[in-house]
Amino acid sequence: MKRLVLFLILAIFGVFVYFAAFKAMIIFPLLAPLLVLIVVYYVITSVVTRKMVEKARGDSSFFFQRCSMIVKDGTELLGGALAVTETEIVFYSRKAEKGGVKPSWSCFVQAIEGYTIGKVDTHHPGLSLSVSGESKPILFTSRDFGKKEKDFRKALGWPEE
Repeated sequence: MKRLVLFLILAIFGVFVYFAAFKAMIIFPLLAPLLVLIVVYYVITSVVTRKMVEKARGDSSFFFQRCSMIVKDGTELLGGALAVTETEIVFYSRKAEKGGVKPSWSCFVQAIEGYTIGKVDTHHPGLSLSVSGESKPILFTSRDFGKKEKDFRKALGWPEE
């Protein structure tokens, strides 16, 4: 499905450029399907819903936050969602299969030394986790972490400040 969507995006873009070169007015109707395909590609490669995580975990009692994980020395964002329980934190990302998710990163709550909510790099607000045994903090980007800090602490089983 992913390859089909990428092929269609490329084909429509090619037709768009071809007609634009000859100044034909047919290019404007091609914009809508092109934009729709780009949105479909984003959804099938990055969006992780609570329902998907519940299906993968087998339960529904956890803190859920859609976010992206900063990987490869801050040069790449991996879209997904963070699931937090009193015992573990798991970051889920999309699998190649239809509607599936896979755990991409996890750690036990006892390994967390602390966290900060704020800017995690020059462009993104989010959550920075200090994990014992890791030389660098683990970074997650989402604007909603600041609003949901109480729920996050409660999910970890930590007392409120």
